[in-house]
Amino acid sequence: MKVIILTAGSGSRLKYGKPKSLVSIDERKLIDIQLSQLKLAEIDIEDITVITGYKSELFSDFKFKKIKNEKYNITNQMYSISLAKHYKNEKEVLIVYGDVLFEHYLIKDMSNSSFDFIVPSYSKFKQLWKSRGDTRFEDLETFEISEKSFLIQIGEKVIDINSVKGQFMGLVYFDNYKFKIFLENYELFNVENSYQKYMELQTTHFLNYLISRSIDIKILPYDGYFMELDSQFDLEIIQKGINF
Repeated sequence: MKVIILTAGSGSRLKYGKPKSLVSIDERKLIDIQLSQLKLAEIDIEDITVITGYKSELFSDFKFKKIKNEKYNITNQMYSISLAKHYKNEKEVLIVYGDVLFEHYLIKDMSNSSFDFIVPSYSKFKQLWKSRGDTRFEDLETFEISEKSFLIQIGEKVIDINSVKGQFMGLVYFDNYKFKIFLENYELFNVENSYQKYMELQTTHFLNYLISRSIDIKILPYDGYFMELDSQFDLEIIQKGINF
């Protein structure tokens, strides 16, 4: 397996002054916790590439492969992912956002699955969002799933929380060379849309584009520990409740 960790953003809402993946939690950086969970998954991880951007020099001591998104301030996740084109012909690839925490068995479950394009969904998202306070519901996105657990729609504004069936966790898994198809469709999106939309495209909106092109995306429910570090309030929750 090849792993791509996205750390290019500035984390403007957290206001930490460093990339969110370098936030210290129980005397460990968030990215170190992610790496430890990847190791505990007991999967053959052959290579890791970290896509940096904001304050990329702070990653200089890390030994993994690094690629800087020079346009991090005007691009979004999909552009950063596309910089890992050296993995285009790899059989098994995992994308991990640099600001999420999860348990190792999730990685193992995806790798052991018979499906080759998987988006895990956090099953306890309603409890998480309630713990963040009602004002955070504005960040919640649509997440619609078919009866056979394939993604129907994701990433749009939510009107009724009861219509949301899961939460995107910032992880996307590919097997059987599906990452190549993922990147090729991103280039096709560029042909069909403006350059600005191409550069600013979020992963969730691109997943909708893939669905429109009849590409199946399997949803894997997950109810273990999960947290996204997006604000100071999130950091306080993590520091109180993390158990790795």
